[in-house]
Order: sequence, then C-alpha cells, then structure tokens
Amino acid sequence: MAEDVQHSSLVGGSTAARRIACPGSYQMEAKLPPSVKEASSIYADEGTALHEAMKFILTKNLIVDELEDEVLGRKFAGYVMTRKLMDEAIYPCVEFVDNLMDELEGEGDLQLLVEQHCVLPGIPDAFGTSDIIFRTDKRSGIIDWKFGVGVPVRAEYDGQQVNAQLQFYARAAQHSWPHMFEAGRADWPVDLYIVQPRARSDETFSHAKVTLGQLEEFRIMLIRKVAEAKGDNPTIMRGDHCRFAPCKSICPRFTGPAIDLTKMHAALAKPKGALGTITIDWSQMYAELLDLATIAEEVVREVRAQAHVFLGDGNPIPGYKLVEKRAVAAYKSPSDAMQAVVNAKAAGCRPSEVMTDPEPVSPAQLRDAIASHIPGKATKKEKQAEAEALIAPFVKKVSSGTTIAADDDKRPNVIPTSGQLMQLSAKLAELEKQE
Repeated sequence: MAEDVQHSSLVGGSTAARRIACPGSYQMEAKLPPSVKEASSIYADEGTALHEAMKFILTKNLIVDELEDEVLGRKFAGYVMTRKLMDEAIYPCVEFVDNLMDELEGEGDLQLLVEQHCVLPGIPDAFGTSDIIFRTDKRSGIIDWKFGVGVPVRAEYDGQQVNAQLQFYARAAQHSWPHMFEAGRADWPVDLYIVQPRARSDETFSHAKVTLGQLEEFRIMLIRKVAEAKGDNPTIMRGDHCRFAPCKSICPRFTGPAIDLTKMHAALAKPKGALGTITIDWSQMYAELLDLATIAEEVVREVRAQAHVFLGDGNPIPGYKLVEKRAVAAYKSPSDAMQAVVNAKAAGCRPSEVMTDPEPVSPAQLRDAIASHIPGKATKKEKQAEAEALIAPFVKKVSSGTTIAADDDKRPNVIPTSGQLMQLSAKLAELEKQE
C-alpha cells in the first residue's frame, strides 16, 4: 500500500500499530529534524513504482499474456519496469489476483475498487489509500501489496493479533465506500490479505478474517490511543512496532539502557572475593550484555541512517562529513562486458568461469578467472594486475554511494545537491551585497 504523500503525521495506516503500542512515539517523532521525517529511500520509491504498475494493470484489466507488451519497459513513478521486477513482484501479484477473483466470482455480484482514497472517521486527517477493495454477496475484503524484500509482514500474528494497518484501511474503506460493505451488520465478514511476493518466506500472501463490529472496536481503540499520544506523558513502549520507527534515536527505551554500560563496567571491575578470584556469573553477565548490544545496535543503525540523511540534505554535523564509498569496478556498458568476456576466453577461461547465465560475472571475478590461467611463477598479486590490465579498457570505477566519515578522513567531502544550492545562494547573496 502506497500511503498518500501528505498523510497525517498523527496516525495513518503505516503508523497505526506504532501509535497503539507506543502513543509516545508521536511526540518523539515530532522532535526529529525535517530531513529525517521527510526522508524517502530507493526501496520506498521502488515500492511506489510497483504499486503504480499494479494499478495500471488492474485498471486496464490486463491479462497475464498482455503484461510483456504493456508493462515491461514502461516507466512507473520514475522507474523502468525491468524483467527482474516483473518476475519477482508483478507476476506473483497478478497470479494471486486472478486466483482470488475466480473464487470470488462464484459468490455472486463481485465488485472491485482499485487504489481508492479512504478516510478514517473520528481522527482528523487520518486517511490512506487501499490497494484493492472488493465485495461479493457473502463478504467484503481488502488486499494490500507489500513489495519489501525483508522480513515478512503478516495479516495476522500468532493466530490472534490482526495487522493494524489492514484494519485501518478496512475501517476507512467502510466509511468512504459504504456500498462495498453491508451497513448495519456487525457480523458482516471482512477478509484482509497481504501479498508480499519478495518476502524472505515461502508464503507470498497471508490472510485474516474480521467483522465490521471488530473493525469498529479497532477504530474506537485507535481514537483513545491517538488522544493519549497528543496528551501529557503518553505511554512509551519498546517492541516489534519499533522496527521502522525513526524515533529510536531519541527514545528513552532505547537510549536509556545505554547508561547501564557504566553499571556493567562497575560489575566487572568490582572484586567479589579473594584477590584474583572471579566470582561473576558470566552466563548472566553475557545475557545482559547481549540484550544491551541488541538495543545498542538498533540505535546505532537508526542514528547513522538519520545523520546520513541530515548531511545529505546539506546540514552540517561538527566533526563529520559525507564521503564517497570505496569505488568498485563495473563494466562501462553491456557491450564492454561482453568484449571483456571474449578477452577472458582468449586467455584460456572456460565459459562457466566468465558467465552466470545470462550475465557476465563481475569484473573482480573475471580478473581472478583470467589470473588463474596466466602461466609462469609470478605471484598471485602480479597475475591479478596483469589480468586487470587485460580488461581495463572495458571497466570503470563506480562509487556505490556516500557514507559518513570523520573530518580527518582523507577522502574529499561530498557536497550534496541541496548543499551545492545553499552554497550557490550564499555566493549570490554576497555578490548582491557587493553591488
């Protein structure tokens, strides 16, 4: 589900679970710099493009045989739909819809809405976009696309905890599109589906069942939690809802335990018996240290990510700067890659050493393959240098992005586009003063 761009910072589908479990997250997120709160990512942008592609397919009612001509190579939200994205994300979603529609058509009077704006009543500016809303004579339902590659997102956890985001969309859909639900029937069934074709799991979809009565209970509970979030001293809780929470970097449930490092040090340093005798319960000590490390790692990842965005937005951080990551070898073009492969084969490499069907191996792998066929008593390093020279005309050095480094790092400072604009504006302002 691609949330509306200007959705409420108070609560939306993607933040509903967090607000329920941790009402205090709202006020903590409000304290974060704009660069962090507004940051996107290549993964989020790719997800938006895939949502747009599915909307295009369903709106045009395309069948599987038409996807090759109509979708492959077309640009959606700035992304060109590649064969890889088609195979990994689009085809599995289309197959799921086709199978479900075959089942639903047998229930009579099938109605379908695609990518519809939905408002949740009772909370100002609480809305989202439902990927698919359907209804038959027997039930209503919501389908939500998830295109993340990581941890699976489920419609229901442990057979009892229904996904809050799905409940948010379903109750909002009921309010905004009442004809898609059976008004006045608290027992009317609503099926909730998450389709996540690229999750690290054998299951590409999950399913939960609720009723209109349960969705109304969810709405009332969410209203209470939102009221608490806006009040004094809201509850702060750490849990699974923190996975994508940007407020980890300032949350006392994450940063607070770091103070315990001094207690750990004191426990390790304090003698507990005769000189030279260790009486510490190391099993318990390592259990506590590992718990602490888990918390610290989450905070460190979040702090680094936020600082990277902050610097990338042109803001200064004393003692730190943005630098290019170590450049890696890449082929200049597909034709250059194939010519490098030809040279490698001429040097004695077997096809299996230079190709991983249907693509050439990386420049580093190709270099090592060539080096292994160079005769003589030269060292491994010398053979690699000779092999590198053989493919050098077809290879370039490319940085994989930027990273944070200390000011004394020898790599030059990378001035982001926004930073360049700020510097240009400052120079123009100086020129105007001189005139």
